[in-house]
Amino acid sequence: MSLSILVVERERHAREGLEAILSADGHAVKVAEDMWAGFASIFSRPYDLLLLDDNVQSERHVTLNVLDLLRFARRYEPGTSAIVITSFDEGAHGYRMEEGVVAVLRKPVELSQLRVELETRSR
Repeated sequence: MSLSILVVERERHAREGLEAILSADGHAVKVAEDMWAGFASIFSRPYDLLLLDDNVQSERHVTLNVLDLLRFARRYEPGTSAIVITSFDEGAHGYRMEEGVVAVLRKPVELSQLRVELETRSR
């Protein structure tokens, strides 16, 4: 079963790479390069899964983080889950405590590990 996935990743090459790989795996993938594009995408349609780079930050003097994207998505589609991708060791436990976060993966993302997580979600 394929998933509807929103990838929110600030690095263009990582964003495009994830889009190509996940699309080739049969998932419906949309990408966003920043928080505002992420909110706009979530507002326009529901997603099964958000793949969130925790280094994406809001601009315009608004304090938001990627978990705010997940909370927003879950208001419209309560079954939405997220995988957080992080470069940082600290804080990973806090992500796992957030409702809807099903996994925290370290950068660079191990594709086999990501695929296992996605397979678990698509059952």
